[in-house]
Amino acid sequence: MTRSRTVVMGSAMIVGAGALVALGAIYLDPARAAVGPLPPQALSLPAGTRFVMGLDVKRFVASPFYTRYSASARASARPQAFAELEEKTGLNPERDVDQVYIAGGDIPTGPRAGAGLVVVTGRFDRYKVAHAIETEKKGVTSKTVQGTTVYLFNEDRSGRGNGAAAFLDDNTIVFGGQAAVEQTVAARARGDVPLRNNTALLALIESVKPGSTFWMVGDQTLLANLPKSIPGPGGPGTTQSLELPALKSLVVTGDLDPQVSLDLTGEAGDEAAAKNLADVVRGFVALASLQANQKPELKQLASAVSVSTEATRVHVAARFPYELLDSLQPRRSATAPPPAGMP
Repeated sequence: MTRSRTVVMGSAMIVGAGALVALGAIYLDPARAAVGPLPPQALSLPAGTRFVMGLDVKRFVASPFYTRYSASARASARPQAFAELEEKTGLNPERDVDQVYIAGGDIPTGPRAGAGLVVVTGRFDRYKVAHAIETEKKGVTSKTVQGTTVYLFNEDRSGRGNGAAAFLDDNTIVFGGQAAVEQTVAARARGDVPLRNNTALLALIESVKPGSTFWMVGDQTLLANLPKSIPGPGGPGTTQSLELPALKSLVVTGDLDPQVSLDLTGEAGDEAAAKNLADVVRGFVALASLQANQKPELKQLASAVSVSTEATRVHVAARFPYELLDSLQPRRSATAPPPAGMP
């Protein structure tokens, strides 16, 4: 091999190695990586986000819960985000969507300040969805933000200002309040990841159990809106009430196959507050057991819930077999009257 060929080959190898390093920097950059169950696209959400909920739509639709209860009462059991997504984009969530993420909190000011944002990932034809929005939805206008088309839905008649929707990429749609959508689109176009500045919330997201069908995390800002007390064991109308210790954060994960499984972890201010909250939860579980003489199924319900503490954390685990949930459903009368017009 001549010296010139050796130089050329060496140069090509150096250039190739440089290209691989550059690609690795782009695709393996921590700023672009997913955080727990949250995809990289969602890191463009505002830093002021205070809670995030996630739903694995494919798992949800394939679960026994959906087939048992949603099939017979689709309108009432179907999540509201599904209906809003279909109304605004024409997508059928059960068919076209993989994941749904709902975020809220201190997101930007504007006509719908404080409104939530929904990020949807799936497998759909971006051109067809965009065409459906532009031609089939009434009152839709559009504008360009950082080179991305943002669709505006006129909702002035409801007093909420404009809702908006936009594609973050070919497989991701964000919709919600106009100001929040525009901020998310602009951050995504610039390659910014504002949500990474919210280290406390990201730490909660990273603690979510992998493979959960649904999950939710929130900090003390969200939890500040929860009731500070609840009626005592005597029930509504009694003068006794139980004070609930303040929580600093809450993590909820769940699955629906082979049974309904819920795991909740709340972070209290100190160990005493954690033990107090655990005792309150245990008290209500025990109360359910006492009602088992009138309703035997409540005894099973109580045994399905366990409570424990670990320093300042309270853990609640619930496992509900579908047979138990079926037993709690209102029983239909066997002698129900026939529909009108029937003999």
